[in-house]
Amino acid sequence: MVKIRVIPSIIFLLGCILLPNGLVQAEDENKVQLLVVHKDQKGEVSTQSSDKDEGKFEVLSVPSKDVPGTLTKLNNKENIEYAEVDQLVYTQAAAPNDTYFNNQSQDFQVMNVLEAWENYEPSEEVTVAIVDSGIDLKHPELRSRLVEGKNFINEEEPPVDRSGHGTHVAGLVGAVTNNQMGIASAAKKVKLLPVKVFEGRTTYMSTVIKGIRYAADNGADVINLSLGSYSNMQALEDAIDYAVEKGALVVGAAGNDDEHAVLYPATYPNVLAVGSVDSTTLTKSTFSNYGETVDVSAPGTNIFSTWMGGYESLDGTSMSTAIVSSVSSMVKQQYPFLKGMQVKDVLESSTTSLPEVDRLGTGLINAEEALNYVQTKNRLYGLTSVETAVEISKNGWPSLEEKELTIGGKKLNGSFVILASGDSFPDSLAASPLGSHLDSPILLVKNNRLSESVKEELKRLNPSHVLMIGGGNAISHEVENEIKNLSIETNRIFGVNRYETAVAINDAIPYTTNKAFVVSGQNYPDALSVASYSGSMQYPVLFVQKESVPQSVRTYMKENEISKTYVIGGQGVLSNKVVDNLPGHFRIYGVDRYETNFKVHQTFISEDSDSLYFATGGKFPDALSISPLAARTDSPVVLVDRNNNLNLKKTIHLLTNRNNYHILGGPGALSVKKAWEIDQYMMNQ
Repeated sequence: MVKIRVIPSIIFLLGCILLPNGLVQAEDENKVQLLVVHKDQKGEVSTQSSDKDEGKFEVLSVPSKDVPGTLTKLNNKENIEYAEVDQLVYTQAAAPNDTYFNNQSQDFQVMNVLEAWENYEPSEEVTVAIVDSGIDLKHPELRSRLVEGKNFINEEEPPVDRSGHGTHVAGLVGAVTNNQMGIASAAKKVKLLPVKVFEGRTTYMSTVIKGIRYAADNGADVINLSLGSYSNMQALEDAIDYAVEKGALVVGAAGNDDEHAVLYPATYPNVLAVGSVDSTTLTKSTFSNYGETVDVSAPGTNIFSTWMGGYESLDGTSMSTAIVSSVSSMVKQQYPFLKGMQVKDVLESSTTSLPEVDRLGTGLINAEEALNYVQTKNRLYGLTSVETAVEISKNGWPSLEEKELTIGGKKLNGSFVILASGDSFPDSLAASPLGSHLDSPILLVKNNRLSESVKEELKRLNPSHVLMIGGGNAISHEVENEIKNLSIETNRIFGVNRYETAVAINDAIPYTTNKAFVVSGQNYPDALSVASYSGSMQYPVLFVQKESVPQSVRTYMKENEISKTYVIGGQGVLSNKVVDNLPGHFRIYGVDRYETNFKVHQTFISEDSDSLYFATGGKFPDALSISPLAARTDSPVVLVDRNNNLNLKKTIHLLTNRNNYHILGGPGALSVKKAWEIDQYMMNQ
């Protein structure tokens, strides 16, 4: 290709240089995964915090050398039905039957397209605007996918391609796949919107601007710009911003001059800028531009696609851009609630790193990981709430610090982990300020079983003490014995009921305040709202009944000279009779748990907050487990309503200086759609 410098307001096509073997991912041979199936226990009680079958099945990763011994131990345990080696399942992704797919197979392989197809279930059609030289409107691979477009070179004629470039790009974006002819595209059943802005190899920027705005106004979800100029125009950036505001993803080519420079409009921050790699060597294509504003890379060397009346191979970042537009369409089809800039984030964050390639973005487009990333972005989660607590522990505690604690007059020195019930909230929620005081993680027990994942986490942390919250009904003596068998000392903190357990926990913390939080001991949401604040502010949390204050709580307030109480919840939770008898009471409440959560943040939010944590308001374990880490980092825990976003938006708007966030729990706790709604609110704050 002849290097061409362009005068201002002239723009040119990228990718018309004429003219394929696999990646093998290394397995972690040092670890073997085991599946453990627990026996059902008689008399188990289902609670609103329990998921069906949660805790029955458990996945454990162990060193390969320990597999025989571990299996023997597990299969000899009374509470385990059986344990066995988890087996790998190999993808059955078959290559499509398109005649010339062998010319594409290397490109598809390095981008994991066939693997992505195994989990690719398009739920909505996506329209991709090909802002280019037009399209061969009669090509058998493209004609069934076309929607009415426009010719900006001659508005009296249809957007017919006479140079081939637009047709080549269109085939890479959306050629019919698995039709026993021609080629395949990554995305299936995309609509192609032809927007002709070229006749030949150059055009005016004003024409391209019209094409971009037309595409945005006519329903384009993705706008493919396999074109560019070294000259900038404000009107071009305005057109890009206009399309993005309408929810479109704009994908642009970096350029073909082997320059440390990126063309306009690709270099704009709102455009997904694409560089080119050679899929046979996984190195930069010799022609590709490069630079700090390139976002991702894709194959662009010797790319086979549709041509006027047939097929042809071309080199260029034009081709790379079209391939990225196709993978972007896969993501948008599967997750239609994503906005264009969110799809951009997904593509950038899910690439395969190319260590030998410099200044070509985050790496090579990975279609399989792109679909997976939508499910997992910013999530701290495990398969169950027990394993989510383990993941929180791993994330927040590389190691434990030595602390001192006095329980019932007995002084304990060492490192601590707190163990609470994931089935019953009253005892467990009282543990939040203790975890904050000791800077210790809270791990969970469900169905009176100490899961293998919790055992492994205890081995990693190697605490000297495990503090068990509640009596034998909350955490069984069998669980206690299992912990002792790990050579860890156990200590229980409990009372005869949930109210006295909370008091016993508060007695173990050397508070120096005259203030306290007062919450209902009969439900969990309001206690969750103040859990992190009780830790960061070091205020005790006291549980009371709707119509009465237990004597143990009265005694605690008197002995500790509590003169100010923050009462969380309305009259439906705590009666005026109760509140009026509390010292220096100040009630914080809303019409429901979510507005109450907002009001709590409104009252106690710290300017030093580092991040945000979002947890379901429908269950308690995830918000409980995060509370010590949230307290340490002054990070609010936002309770999320599955059905209404009003208080969610209000809370995020209130916490405008937090750029980082995490979703707690898997999609069963907070759906993928809800997680990305949160992401959108965070982006727009």
